[in-house]
Amino acid sequence: MNMIKPKIYLDTSVVSHYLADDAIEKQYDTRILWDQLMKGEYEIIVSPVNYEEFEKCKTPEEIDALYEVLNMLEFTFVDETVETHSLANEYLNTGIMPARTLDDCRHIAVASIYRCKYILSWNMKHFVKLKTMEMVKRVNEKLGVYQPMILTPAIFIEGGEENE
Repeated sequence: MNMIKPKIYLDTSVVSHYLADDAIEKQYDTRILWDQLMKGEYEIIVSPVNYEEFEKCKTPEEIDALYEVLNMLEFTFVDETVETHSLANEYLNTGIMPARTLDDCRHIAVASIYRCKYILSWNMKHFVKLKTMEMVKRVNEKLGVYQPMILTPAIFIEGGEENE
């Protein structure tokens, strides 16, 4: 029986924490997450925003390390569209996040338009917070767009979701 795999969108912070020796607990949880994701039970989604953020690293070695971590997983690369850009701008116009966080809005918009069940992020300043979740939900409902759940990897791995 061919079951549809739930989609998970990985924010760049999750990939980077796989290597974060300065954040041992988050690194530990991220590595547990990788073990779960490598089982192939989810469709992992990444976008150009991830790659753009990788390229902002200080050294070519850091950039290469992030690509190596991501490439441990089987993932689907999706393009941004007119719809994702429009939705990201709607998030900004609604005041969900400050203008300097356009990339964060782009992540959420891609995950919403591509109907990801979850967005995983370690960014508690802008992503994984109640105000963001409530406002994204309001905008997405108003526009008839799918509503992903925004979680940290720690919450996700503790949830131990069963196959659907």
